[in-house]
Amino acid sequence: MWKYESPIGTLFIKRLPNGLYGLVYDGTVWEACDTPQAEADNVYMHYTGCYDWDRLDGQVPDAPTDLSEWERF
Repeated sequence: MWKYESPIGTLFIKRLPNGLYGLVYDGTVWEACDTPQAEADNVYMHYTGCYDWDRLDGQVPDAPTDLSEWERF
């Protein structure tokens, strides 16, 4: 699992029971991708389906550009 302390709160990338990796925010899985890197890319591009995050496109200059910038635990 990976986490990012974002301006809207903690975002997680978590492996789901179906084997995909989902973006979890505020207890909701907003989308899922085949790889955690693909999910991190969607977060960076603000293309997640989570309005609270996606609406900040272009407004978060320090958003992680790669999964390696997320905290793994």
